[in-house]
Amino acid sequence: MTKVRFHLASGENYMKWQVKSPAGTTYYDPHEVSLHMIGCKLRNQRGTAERILAGENKTVCAWVECKSVTVHPSDSYATVGDIKSAVSYNPRKFPHWFDKLSLEDIDNKEYNSLRTWSRLIYQP
Repeated sequence: MTKVRFHLASGENYMKWQVKSPAGTTYYDPHEVSLHMIGCKLRNQRGTAERILAGENKTVCAWVECKSVTVHPSDSYATVGDIKSAVSYNPRKFPHWFDKLSLEDIDNKEYNSLRTWSRLIYQP
């Protein structure tokens, strides 16, 4: 299984997509590439997220688990009109993944396909 998350730790990979697979860990600039994820599930460590919401320091607690990831030049995919539904995660706002339109809790929701566009994760 491959895990994709936005890397917020300071250093050379700050604000890049982190892709962890059995083959290793790779980082991608969100302005240079789009990730196409297949067989996805939104994962979250709810207890850790609730502590962050209560004021503790941020730590890794959410990711997209997927069967495969392909990397494409950023201009080869989305325009705003292509985006059906965007998903987001920020434990300072909510302790769960949420749909950007409804704000509904979507932890553990499964998708056939998700893509990134800059820092956005959306359902094509």
